[in-house]
Amino acid sequence: MTHQAKVGIFTAVTLVILVVGFYFLKGVNLFERTNSYYAVYDRVDGLYKSNIVEIDGFRVGIVGDMQRDPVSRKIVVRLDLDKNLRIPKSDSTIARLFSTDLFGTKKISLILGYSDEYYESGDTIHTSFKKDLTESVGAQIDPIITDVKNMLPTIDSTMKGINWLVDKRNPQGLHATIAALKNTVENVNTLIDANEVVLQQTVRNVQSITANIERNNAELTRIIRNFGSVSDSIQQANLKQTIENLDETIAQLNNLVAEVNRGKGTLGKIVKDEGLYTRLDSTAASLETLLRDIKARPYRYINVSVFGSKKREERIEKKYNESGK
Repeated sequence: MTHQAKVGIFTAVTLVILVVGFYFLKGVNLFERTNSYYAVYDRVDGLYKSNIVEIDGFRVGIVGDMQRDPVSRKIVVRLDLDKNLRIPKSDSTIARLFSTDLFGTKKISLILGYSDEYYESGDTIHTSFKKDLTESVGAQIDPIITDVKNMLPTIDSTMKGINWLVDKRNPQGLHATIAALKNTVENVNTLIDANEVVLQQTVRNVQSITANIERNNAELTRIIRNFGSVSDSIQQANLKQTIENLDETIAQLNNLVAEVNRGKGTLGKIVKDEGLYTRLDSTAASLETLLRDIKARPYRYINVSVFGSKKREERIEKKYNESGK
């Protein structure tokens, strides 16, 4: 064999090894028999040729090729799967596209349904797209970012208010408050120092009172018990009968008042009969006049003279009239 032939054979073998090694590194087994199926997606961010196709985490094939359909504007992905794999022809059989990491790397997971029929090579499998973690987090963070942006003016105003609050130039700020508080504490300390003796005496008095209470605890207990006994005695007294008698007396008084208001009885007639009242008033006036006359001229009503005469009475009457009485 010539030298040129050896070089040619070596070069061909090297090329074959390079090609096979290249595809092996990409996860493609050139000697593996596969069936091709198709899946259609709206988007395939992070999905590339030779990415893994798996079932329950087990590798069953790779992504063979991807083309964009100019009519539907969707991405058609060819799945090169193990020739021995049988895929049930069911609506629940889905080729789900999802992320494998935070960087958006995609792979396809086959979810197999149940059916007596199976897809043939070249058929199109139902698909679904699962948002990756970054998209889900982004969808949740976007409203928060919007709220934060809306809050920025308020936060800025709040920070300005806080800065002004702690500014020493603010006469009503935190610095002035702390100074006033410090002054108050100093005044309290001065007051305590000035009245230390009085405070100590007060504390001793309180301690003495406490000690007296402790020493007379038995006596206090006895007084409390006696008070309890008095309370029990009051409770056991015949208060119910007394209250019932009082109620009965009040009821009788109410009946009496009602009788008087209706004009019954002497008191009722006096209260209600205006004629009787008028006559009583007239009688009282006449009686008063009579008493005055008796007082002024008693000789008209009482004659103690045994030997008097009618002429004597006439002289007395004449004298009374002349006096103007």
